[in-house]
Parts: sequence; structure tokens; C-alpha cells
Amino acid sequence: MAVFPLKPIKKILKKHHRGEISSETVSYVETALEHFTELLAKAAEKEFSDINKQRVITGLPPLKRLNKTTFQITWQKIYKDTNNKNIVGEVGNHNTTLLCQDGANNE
Repeated sequence: MAVFPLKPIKKILKKHHRGEISSETVSYVETALEHFTELLAKAAEKEFSDINKQRVITGLPPLKRLNKTTFQITWQKIYKDTNNKNIVGEVGNHNTTLLCQDGANNE
């Protein structure tokens, strides 16, 4: 049973490809969306927990509902991490030393 409706996925894919799109492709994208949503939800839950800890420390009551702001913060962090080419261990050790414009090495 599909979690996401397949017609909108196919419609989105057709916006970028004028030819035929196989049902296997649509199914694969649907599965990828499920996995991504799962990762986003787990990361958002951790972020929500961290936000509530900070609220309690500052004397504010904890939030009860998972809100849009938590997902926005989480998505920004995920997006930033995927675009950061200087992550050690993720991309490789070749990016551990950066060369500045003046030629100085920075770790």
C-alpha cells in the first residue's frame, strides 16, 4: 500500500521529463519519499526535544505539539549538511585542510 499518492509524484516527474515515465520509477520515488520523510521526522523529534530542553532551562513551559518551525530548522540543518563539502568522514579526509586566499592553512 502506497503511503504517498502516486499520481502527484508522476505529475511532478512529468514536469521535468517530457517522455514516458515507468511505474517502477514512480514507485521508487515514492519509496525514497517515504525514507526521506522518516529521516526528517526522526531528526525533527530530536530537534523538538532539544528546543523543549532549552525552553525549560529558560523558564518557559515546554511545547506540546510538534510545530512547523521545528521542521524548518531540521530541514535547514539537513540541507546545509548535504551541501557542506568540508564534512570530515562524510566526503573524505581530503577536505580537512582548507587553503585560504592568502595561502595560510586552516584546520
